[in-house]
Amino acid sequence: MLNHASEVAIKIPKTRFQSREESQLANEMRLFRHIRHSNIVLFHGATLMVINDGSPCLSLVLEWVNGGNFGEYMQQLRSNAAFEADGHAFAYKILLDVARGMTYLHKLTPVILHLDLKPANILVEKSVPPKGKITDFGLSRFARNSLPQPKVGTEKYMAPEVARRKPYGPAADVFSFGRVIIWTMTGELCPELVSSTSPKGQEDACLFQTLDEVASSCLEEEPHMRPHFFQVYDRLTTPPPTTTTKIVPPLTTTPTTPTTTPPPTTTTKIVL
Repeated sequence: MLNHASEVAIKIPKTRFQSREESQLANEMRLFRHIRHSNIVLFHGATLMVINDGSPCLSLVLEWVNGGNFGEYMQQLRSNAAFEADGHAFAYKILLDVARGMTYLHKLTPVILHLDLKPANILVEKSVPPKGKITDFGLSRFARNSLPQPKVGTEKYMAPEVARRKPYGPAADVFSFGRVIIWTMTGELCPELVSSTSPKGQEDACLFQTLDEVASSCLEEEPHMRPHFFQVYDRLTTPPPTTTTKIVPPLTTTPTTPTTTPPPTTTTKIVL
């Protein structure tokens, strides 16, 4: 019996035919055993749950994050005009948290690739300042080989080498992060809109300058021209220079073996 109530999230298959989704959940469980970081949703364990009087199915017990995903968070900020006040700094802080979490994943041995980095897979904990946490590792894999690989992830945030079913590695996650930055700055996935975005105040202008530079480096067409995540994180924590600079790209990339895009799952809040 627990002395204190603990809120957790239970991630369960959404559809009646659950074998494929359970496979994705099993993959998440396998990877979560190697992951523990403050900017990644905490894995408490796994359990079997009966859904709609069916057979018991695998479910993950995860940290309950008091807030929505990054997409919902930004939509709320923009709709109530808060984005022009503290919103820019808060959004920057969340991106910094994501870069910190991804740096951790890419420094593990072996490297863990997320492969589906997007606003919907970033949770935002309600606090001041807010805290970003990476979630949904259903497509994630260890980076181990350089064989041609099937397309995986979300099309709009997908690196070109992934879309073309070429070998890919950590640089694919970096590209996805660049797309997340562009979406954060403009509300769209169109880099051309960055130049037409005019933040108010010198501090916001500096934040936008840094984000623009980081996004440009992350979105390089060739994977070997993109920076490592630790370089992205370092740049985001460094005050913007007086002149535009480009992040030095890595010398090599490490490819991995992917899987296919999973069907959706649902997360339910439960109090223990």
